[in-house]
Amino acid sequence: MARTNDFALTYASAHEEAGMTRINLAPILHRIAEEPSYLLSEELLTLAGHCPAHADTRKEDFEKVAINTLLGFLYADLREHIIARMPLDEAGNLMLSTPPDSPHGLDFADPAGIDAADPDRLVGFLRDSVCHLLDAIIKDWAIKVMVEEDRCRTEGTITDMAAAGYVLGRELQRSVLHGPSGYDMLSITKTGSHTALHVCWNLVEAAPLLRPGLEAAAYDDLARRSLKQVLPLAMGSLGMLCQFMAAGKIEADDHQAIHPLRSDQSAFLHDPDKDLIVLNTDLIEPTAMAGERHYTGCPAFYANGLINLYMEIVLTLATQYGMYVRLQGKTV
Repeated sequence: MARTNDFALTYASAHEEAGMTRINLAPILHRIAEEPSYLLSEELLTLAGHCPAHADTRKEDFEKVAINTLLGFLYADLREHIIARMPLDEAGNLMLSTPPDSPHGLDFADPAGIDAADPDRLVGFLRDSVCHLLDAIIKDWAIKVMVEEDRCRTEGTITDMAAAGYVLGRELQRSVLHGPSGYDMLSITKTGSHTALHVCWNLVEAAPLLRPGLEAAAYDDLARRSLKQVLPLAMGSLGMLCQFMAAGKIEADDHQAIHPLRSDQSAFLHDPDKDLIVLNTDLIEPTAMAGERHYTGCPAFYANGLINLYMEIVLTLATQYGMYVRLQGKTV
């Protein structure tokens, strides 16, 4: 069996083979923490001082460094906002609402119907429900950022959040990549949260598929220990992430995060030596756009604990609804 860190090494090598260099946003975020005025600097918009910039480097490369840095900076507050607004009952269970026009035909007001639902139907329903919950919380957070920016503009003051929100909005409007599509902080954050939830759900669903016959607590432990093996996906380029997910059959044609993990997926493997779920290195293929020279990884990766928070939400629901037991029969 391959070593459990092979995916990260092979993934990084594939980016190099594709001609891309990783720009680590952590030192840039550290500089902002020490020198908040860097948020408003021209250097941040020019690869944050990283050299050299090849003559054919796409404008999108400059954009992604600035935009992902600004998002990574703001996502530290997003994590705290999500934690503060998670609707929990007295027992610590997550309280979800039935999504409008849900295609799954289930309703939280009908617990008997939920108990009787087949595993895929229930997983799809829970995926859909938690995406709607996070969308509402993220919208509330985005309003908070915009209100802070407006307050500072009115009062003639400035805070780090207001500065980051202002520069981010300006750069998204100018963006070659995001401008034509009308993507803003809210839509980008919603899409990113759906992708993170999707991967976390996949890991949870892969546990009983790859390692049948365990107790629920053992599956919870396996998923928690395996998250570090999956995190390298968040460190790569968007192009290679999409390529890997498509090759491993863990990305639906409609790109929505409400679809359960397919039984014929090949992205996740079980390493019996380490008893970990790992990613399949055979599916990695060097992928880059013409002139794409740099990648940063997902901005959520740089917000301490944000991806772990998404994982914790999924693990909570898996335990709450007995998903590991329900998924035991899904082996074909």
